[in-house]
Formats: sequence, C-alpha cells, structure tokens
Amino acid sequence: MANIKSSQKSIRQTAKLTAKNKAERGRLKTFSKKLRALEPTNDKGAIKLVAMEYMSALDKAAKRNVIHTNKVNRLKSRLAKHIFISIPEEQPVIPEEKPVEQVTSAE
Repeated sequence: MANIKSSQKSIRQTAKLTAKNKAERGRLKTFSKKLRALEPTNDKGAIKLVAMEYMSALDKAAKRNVIHTNKVNRLKSRLAKHIFISIPEEQPVIPEEKPVEQVTSAE
C-alpha cells in the first residue's frame, strides 16, 4: 500500500473507474449475446430493436472512453452489414399524393 495520500487516493479512484468500465463492457457483451440469440428466430422487429440499443450503448461507451472510437465504428459497421443486409426490410407503401387545387382570390 502506498504511503502518500495522493497515491492512496489515486488507487481508490482507479479501483472505482475499473469497476465502472468492467460493468460497461459486460453490458455491451450482454447486448451482443442477445443479438446472437435472436438471429435464428428471424424476428425482424426484435433484432432491429436490440441492434439499435446495442449501437447506442456502443456510442455511449466510446463517449466515456471505455472503448476506443475506432473499435466502436468497426463493430457498428460489421453489425450493420450482418443484421440490416441479411434481414432486408419490407418496402414501405408510399401513398399517392392527391392533386392540390389552387384557390383564386375573389376581388
């Protein structure tokens, strides 16, 4: 154990930060496992929802410097390729526009 007060404080701070970072990394692994478990079901809605939550969590982890930004970008890119291309969305039906009548002013 360190004898200097600042060193003791530094050790305490490092322990707290390490615990927070470890918890955040564990949370990210949980999201990854959820996605892998949902893949065989082909439930598009659930997969997309979990994928969006996972991407958001990755961005927050990068913002807090838990994971390097480049790693987050790489993971998100691979996720997008794998999830959003392998499970194509149905094309939305676009309603036809009705013609707008021009109103003339009466003077």
